[in-house]
Amino acid sequence: MAVKPVSSIQQALFWVIALTWLPAGIFLTALIRFGLSVFEDKGGDGEILLLAISAACGLFLALACGKLWRHGRKISVYICALILGPISILGVLIAGLLGPLMMLAYAMVISLPAWLLVFIFYRRSKQHGN
Repeated sequence: MAVKPVSSIQQALFWVIALTWLPAGIFLTALIRFGLSVFEDKGGDGEILLLAISAACGLFLALACGKLWRHGRKISVYICALILGPISILGVLIAGLLGPLMMLAYAMVISLPAWLLVFIFYRRSKQHGN
């Protein structure tokens, strides 16, 4: 399948979602776990730092899904998002205890199946002359 052109609105929407899906998932996990006490000011800025770093961590999976989407593999995007998304949220939460570099490492490793699909579909399209 040929790569489909993307409008500037679609591109802007992609970047908003790509940068916010993982921090939103971490925030919702904390909200489920701790309830409304999440909104109380505890005097620390560690939570904000965790959310800022997690925005960068979410890009690995989001970029792979974006490539799959542009190549017309929408079912693969949904499967990757539904399976790897929650795993990424939990992995980054656990890795947050080990530091920012481990958060990035976990996010990279968890997104590898999506990048493997990108590679497979790219190779397949090159073999068929698309």
